[in-house]
Amino acid sequence: MGGLRIAALGPLRAWRGERQLDTGPAQQRAVLTSLTLRCGQVASADELVRDVWGAEPPASAHVAVRNHVSRLRTVLESESAAPKALVSVAGGYALHLPDGALDVSRAERLHARAQAARSQGDLEPAVRFLAEAEALWDGTPLTGVPGPYAQRQRERLIEYRLLLVEARLTLELQLGGHTRVVGELIALADEHPLREGLRALQMLALYRCGRQADALAGYAEARRHLAAELGVDPGPELVRLHQRILEADPTLAPPPGVAAVSPAPGPATGADRPTWVPPAQVPPDAPDFTGRREESRQVRDALAGAVRADATAPVICVIHGMGGVGKTTLAVHAAHAVREQFPDGQLYVDLRGTGREHANPYEVQEFFLRSLGVLAGNVPSGREERTALYRSRMADRRLLLLLDNAADTEQVSALLPGTAGSAALITSRTALMCLPATTHTALEPFSEPEALALLERMAGSGRCRQEQQTARDLVRACGMLPLAVRVVGARLVVRPRWTLATLAERLSDRSQRLGELEAGSLAVESVFHLGYSTLDEAEARAFRLLAIPEVPDLSPAAAAAALNCDRREAEALLESLAHQGLLEPGEPGRYRYHDLLRLFARHRTLDTDPSTTRQAALSRVARFYLTGTSSAMRAERPYSRLPDVADPDGMPGAAAFNDALHAQEWMLHELPAMLAVTGQILQHPYRPVSAEDTRTLSSLLALLMPFTDFCLPWDAIHQLAPTLLRAAEHHGERLATVFSCVAAAVACARLGHHEEAAALAARAHEALDPGDRALAPRVVYTMGVVAGARPDGLDKAIGHFRSAHALACESGEPGMAAQCSVSLAGAELALGRPHQALEAARDALAHCLPGDSPVGIALAQRVLGDALAELGRPGEAVTEYATALAVCRAHGLHAQRAHTLLSLASALAAVGRPEQARTCAAEGKAALAQLGDTAGEERARALMNRLAAAGPSGPPGNRTAAGRDH
Repeated sequence: MGGLRIAALGPLRAWRGERQLDTGPAQQRAVLTSLTLRCGQVASADELVRDVWGAEPPASAHVAVRNHVSRLRTVLESESAAPKALVSVAGGYALHLPDGALDVSRAERLHARAQAARSQGDLEPAVRFLAEAEALWDGTPLTGVPGPYAQRQRERLIEYRLLLVEARLTLELQLGGHTRVVGELIALADEHPLREGLRALQMLALYRCGRQADALAGYAEARRHLAAELGVDPGPELVRLHQRILEADPTLAPPPGVAAVSPAPGPATGADRPTWVPPAQVPPDAPDFTGRREESRQVRDALAGAVRADATAPVICVIHGMGGVGKTTLAVHAAHAVREQFPDGQLYVDLRGTGREHANPYEVQEFFLRSLGVLAGNVPSGREERTALYRSRMADRRLLLLLDNAADTEQVSALLPGTAGSAALITSRTALMCLPATTHTALEPFSEPEALALLERMAGSGRCRQEQQTARDLVRACGMLPLAVRVVGARLVVRPRWTLATLAERLSDRSQRLGELEAGSLAVESVFHLGYSTLDEAEARAFRLLAIPEVPDLSPAAAAAALNCDRREAEALLESLAHQGLLEPGEPGRYRYHDLLRLFARHRTLDTDPSTTRQAALSRVARFYLTGTSSAMRAERPYSRLPDVADPDGMPGAAAFNDALHAQEWMLHELPAMLAVTGQILQHPYRPVSAEDTRTLSSLLALLMPFTDFCLPWDAIHQLAPTLLRAAEHHGERLATVFSCVAAAVACARLGHHEEAAALAARAHEALDPGDRALAPRVVYTMGVVAGARPDGLDKAIGHFRSAHALACESGEPGMAAQCSVSLAGAELALGRPHQALEAARDALAHCLPGDSPVGIALAQRVLGDALAELGRPGEAVTEYATALAVCRAHGLHAQRAHTLLSLASALAAVGRPEQARTCAAEGKAALAQLGDTAGEERARALMNRLAAAGPSGPPGNRTAAGRDH
């Protein structure tokens, strides 16, 4: 077997001889865990799938298991073609290891030897065996290994270690070692307050050390924890021990020949006096520290202020941010930079704020006091006395405290210096807003240049320059997270023959990316899991479900829809997650995931939440966007019947608007999210689109069609609409079929796919219920839009627009009639018939009611100006354009405003006002550039060239007809 060894009592690792082996990504390590801890027994493929993915594995799980086993053979076997360790057996797999090759087995053997020695009365050898077994643990077992099997084994091995510890300490007390183990027992009892066995050992050790009051206080602490967390009283054994301590039971005395109390330390004299050395506990600085220039300067300057002569209070600096963003690295770098300004020392502690068991600040005080020269026996046991001594010892000294990984304000408050001259540098995933800090530094992921600089320093600048684009792809796949970039750099360092493209390809699979972002003890997923494990049930559920919609960011209202709760509760959960560094607050009222945190959350929801729960959350978000869009259209076009047809029931808690301006702002912000969720539902790899989602999404696309002022992404709609149409026809949803055909037809027309557009418009008309008075004018109008998109189809378009106009008038929809007249006027202008266009434009304005669609009014005014300009009446056209511009500015119609400015520029030039014309053209071009309308920007550039060529006077030439709204 060539010296194959595996360790599971910490991060899962494997060696052949002295060479550590690469056990691969997270799921591959989960397969290895399942095989290893079965100790040679056969695991079927089904068992391995359940071990790794649980009850709801993906369809590709069995294939993935076979691939992982194949890769493990390549790693573990000296000859993978003739496997001896990892073998296939009867439809399953087994891993055979040499005796003593697994640390878990060695721990069990040592435990058995300890039990045998104890049964024969040999207590000292038993203690040694147990201590050797404990030493095999190297942190949390199976760190970073996913899957339900690994979680069960992790919990078992953690419990097993505590059993060994408790057994050893029991023997230590039997041997009279109470003074030696009392400190360990105090820490363990605080770390595991519900374990009555450890508490009993702690009380006995304290009593034998002459600390009866502390022993009784330990009982009171145990009773309080048990009542608060479990609602029970201490068990009978702990109650009896408490009573025996109260009665000073002589049978509690230590074994014969051992003093009950250690001699109190007397004053040290001469050679016995300890020499106090200023502590220098800050970890080493990162030799490849990169970037963070401004943040580093801010922290250094603040810390330097602690030693100014006019300082009246200690300096407190807080660095906060998400896990893996480099808080500790920056803090350590800054602490070394200012070391000389704190000659009395630098103290350091990891407060374990991201774990379930936070460091006890009063135990940290004891550690710091001993670091400052206080003998252990002179540290008070009471909290108030200990805090007083702690602050007194720090007074009049120049000390720097680095309090790393703080949980909350309460934890760090007891550790802060009390007087000027000293400083505390604190890192935390939370902002510690209630702490009276000198500076708060919010650390964000690297900029791209910073990330590339770190990658170059680790992997080599020549290597990165040879593959510059791939280097950029790598750091983007890392989300610019410093820890992730460091992992990538570390993997490239140990694999000098790998190209950057090799690793980039491995990171390109989003489902495996977190598993790839691991190198030795550096693991992005493990860092994220620390924060996730501290969440309560509601926060954890929110963290998982809110990652399902693949949207740029979320509002509290959208989050409430996903979580199926009210907005206030959703906002509280969003704030809590942001406070703990698991969400990023964006613009006011918006929250977003870091890319890697979203991947982590999606892995958690796949492991935890049933597929029905996940789909329901996404469907509720789609319904939220549908109702918000229907509300926006009601505000935008209050007389339109389309919202009542598309979204008759609405969704409680969705957005509602009092005016068109706020509705348009909401639409502009949420449009990318709407299309992302639509694509996510329609393009799911193996789940068909439900009838409910078909109705929701087709209605949403239909409601988006009138919002052409938002420069709709027609390419995306063209890709989505056919899938939606197939789903509508599959479910027999007539209304959804009509809506899908309309959306697809308009998108095809916009993209120049004229034959496809005409066929889709015809299908919409065929699917239409003949008696549907609300949809009939819209479908016929769409047929006009499709026909008018062809150069030879304007006459046909005019016929459709007139038919749609008549249908709109019959159904009592003046706003729809006005829209038909606007498009009719545009078609007439394109055919060179300005008199007919003028008539249609005036008809459009006549149908615009007070409070009607600002877009419709602005378009009607603009097309009226176009007709007047073509009739040689530019002065009147200027008046109409100015009116249209006022409407655009009042209602935030950015695209209409830009195009109207170009029309106004032409009219101003025609009436001899060239300077104003150039100003309007330049303003219109800038607005179109900001909107990303490249075609419009090109027309603006051509107009500006004609204006420049015309000189100080003279019209620029023929006008361009107004655009049409759909």
